This record gives sequence, C-alpha cells and structure tokens, in this order.
Amino acid sequence: MKKYYKIGEISKLYNIGTDSLRYYEEMGILNPKRDDNGYRMYSINDIRTLNILRELRGVGFSVNEIKNHLSDFNLEKTKALFKNAISTIDFKVSELNNLKKQLTERINEINYHTEKETEFQTFKICHLPERHILKLSENIIRDDELDFVIKKLQSEYEDQLYIIGNGDIGATIPLNYLKGGNYGRFDSAFYIVDEKEEYDAIIPAGDYLFMTVKGSYSKIAPSWKKLLEYAENQKIFTEGDAIELYIIDNHDTSDENEYITQLQVKIKNN
Repeated sequence: MKKYYKIGEISKLYNIGTDSLRYYEEMGILNPKRDDNGYRMYSINDIRTLNILRELRGVGFSVNEIKNHLSDFNLEKTKALFKNAISTIDFKVSELNNLKKQLTERINEINYHTEKETEFQTFKICHLPERHILKLSENIIRDDELDFVIKKLQSEYEDQLYIIGNGDIGATIPLNYLKGGNYGRFDSAFYIVDEKEEYDAIIPAGDYLFMTVKGSYSKIAPSWKKLLEYAENQKIFTEGDAIELYIIDNHDTSDENEYITQLQVKIKNN
C-alpha cells in the first residue's frame, strides 16, 4: 500500500473536485506534503481526515464546524457534536412537517373550492368568527401594486407567512369608495393567522354578506356592484371595509379562468 497519493488520485477516489481539496487545505483541514516537483502528496492521515470530513459534511456540518472538531476531539466531544446535530435535525424536521401540513391543507382547500364549491356569483349571508390578521396599510390603486404590497407583507413576516400554498391572503377596500361606483383602490393587504400566532389587527366577528367569484379579476368590479345593489334592495345595511379574499390567485395558477375570489362585507347590527 502506498504511503502517499497525488491530488488526482484522491480526486478520483472520492469523486471530489481538486478545487475542493485545495480549499480544505486552505482551511487547514488537510495538510498534504509536497514532493520534489511541488506536487501535493496526501498521506494515509489525510485520507483518514478526508473520510471523517466527507461523513460529517454528509450529515450537514459546516466546514468550520468540522475544522474545529478535528483540531482536538475525543469520544465525548464526538458525542456532543452529534447530539447538537440531532437537535438541529429535529428542528428542521419540525419545520418541514409544519410546511407539509400547510401544503396539505392548501391542497384540500383548493379541492374544496374547485370540486365542491359550485355556487359562484350567488349571494350568501354567513356568520364569521373574529379573524386575527397581519396587516400592511398602503394606498394601493392597481392590482399589480397590490401584488407588490402582499410581497412586502410576506417579507416583513417571512418566518410566519407563506404566499405559495396560502388561501388566507386578502385586501380591504373603503366601503364608501365602492358604494360610489368606484373600484381599484385598496387601503391594505392582510394575511389571516391562527389564533395563537402574532397578529396586529382584527377583522371583527359578525354576519357577512358575501359572494364567491370565479375567473379573471375583470369580473370583480361588476360583482361588487351586484353585491351592493343586492344589499340595498334587500335593505341589508353594511359597515366597515369591504374585503377581498384571494382564495386561488396568480400564486396558484397562471390561468385567470381558475382564479377564485371571495367578496365579503359586514352586515350592520340593528
């Protein structure tokens, strides 16, 4: 068995680039000697170190963590290193399980609205509980600006809020603005959160008149007009901001015909 191996041999044996081997040398993890021609020569000790390095990198340790560990380690230090790694893995598993749960719920929600929800363009009255929201107040006058504000909202609460796989994103519209026959101005974007999560505003509980609209956003303005005319004809008095919930939008599909938007407005108590 040879005592020393050239960099090309090590690169081929471990299927690792020579640049990576040079980087590990720069980091002080590998220490190949030089032959008379200046070529790197890797010893059995370097191979042992590289074996440990590859195993620890495969588990997820950083190069700096590996360097610190290899500088002085024994069984107790190795066990401590692995225990810390297990804690990190458990945290990542918890995060992935939470994301899996959210995406599964989102699939179920999409299935409900695309397969079971058939009463589009129908007026309904439903009692809704208090809803906690994260809210970003802006003066928004175009749909593309609304999308930008929603992205700002996500960035502000990036540890808490996913856009993809989320049907709890919406916007508020001044009710008087809609009643004046106008559309296209929004005064906030929001995200509905669970009761136990951080929030900064509340959509009050109460009876809401709502309509579910399927298709392009071009249908929204005439749908609001119909809903408010229905409320007036039925002597249903409304209050608060009008609400749009983007149940299925351009984060879920590029086909505008598949969009689903729910219009909601709170009914004033007598």
